[in-house]
Amino acid sequence: MTQNLLAALKSHQDKVTTNVVHPLIEAAKSGQVDLCIRALEEPKVKVDQKDPEGCSALMHASSLGYLQVVQFLVEKSCRMSAKDDAGETALMKACKDGHVDVMRFLIDAQVSQRKKGGGLGAGDTQKVVELEKKRVIDGKDDEGVTALMKAAEQDETEIVRQLLEDGASLDLKDDEGWNVLMWAALAGNIDICEMLVRSYDVAADYATDKGETALMKAAGNGHWEVCEFLLEEGAKVNALDNEHQSALMWAAAMGQFTTVNGLISKEAKVDLAGKGGHTALMMATRFSRDEVVSSLIAGKAKVDHQDSDGLNAMFGAVQCGSTSSLTRLLQAGCPLEAHTKRGETAIMWAAMHQQLEPLKALIAAKADVNVQDENGQKAIDHAEGTLNSKVVEALRAAAK
Repeated sequence: MTQNLLAALKSHQDKVTTNVVHPLIEAAKSGQVDLCIRALEEPKVKVDQKDPEGCSALMHASSLGYLQVVQFLVEKSCRMSAKDDAGETALMKACKDGHVDVMRFLIDAQVSQRKKGGGLGAGDTQKVVELEKKRVIDGKDDEGVTALMKAAEQDETEIVRQLLEDGASLDLKDDEGWNVLMWAALAGNIDICEMLVRSYDVAADYATDKGETALMKAAGNGHWEVCEFLLEEGAKVNALDNEHQSALMWAAAMGQFTTVNGLISKEAKVDLAGKGGHTALMMATRFSRDEVVSSLIAGKAKVDHQDSDGLNAMFGAVQCGSTSSLTRLLQAGCPLEAHTKRGETAIMWAAMHQQLEPLKALIAAKADVNVQDENGQKAIDHAEGTLNSKVVEALRAAAK
């Protein structure tokens, strides 16, 4: 009873907190300085108050690009380096939302604040100021992501350019080991990628401790122009991550048809196998990427390859219900009676997964409906266990 009461009280408290209106934050979000002035006249309103997500008025104004509001709040001694619940600062928000003027002001204001407070030491030189500017710019959120990375992810080319000119560090990595090039490749921004590689000598073939590369990120998101550029600059087309997955596998799994074709034209190996023996073709069939399946088969992918469990590409096509991919595999000579280590065939999988159309396609292709798995069960036995009458009827008709 006590626990239930406490839970109810906490739930009520959370709802009350969520519905609290913060006058200064609302004024900042409107972009009106006069409303901000009026809000701060209230005794209970503080300049650094935060909303339920941990965002202050300064953060909201920075994200929305309201420079005059930002300047006003800084004059009122707000904490410029404060972070929200995700660890983002006002500067980071301005950078990822493309507000160059707000970004410039916040950087200069924070450096100036340290100078006035004596934080840079006596007799500050230009070098010391530049180091402090670099420290401000290179701050990280709770996942180790910097303002530069956030701007690259959001396609903010001018922000990236100015941050680099201001000395943003290029050797920083986030908590996953990603550098700024990986974030730019993920977003597909060719201009930023070219800037990083050609003007700032960022290695096109950089890999994290997990073996992940910018090429893999670009491939998985279908950014062929970026992939092509990275390959021209030295990225390795057949590099493998720690799961033994290549850029082609990433692209195939995500259904990136143009990128798959492009990588194949750049000598990507179509039959590289990841952990467990999964190939690009198997990944494409598992996720019903029909166009990609056709491209890989045209690229001479081995249709008879089996993984460590004995599955071939046909099993993935059956499981996801892709009759199109299944038909293409059959036409390419994929073994109809290949079986898993448990003796299960593709037609058994069609029965188990209640995939009627693939089942009909397998029956039409003369799949053996009477073959037994290691437990002595036939496809119809698996079908009866699912209680799917249509699948059962199809198998009974085929067995006559």
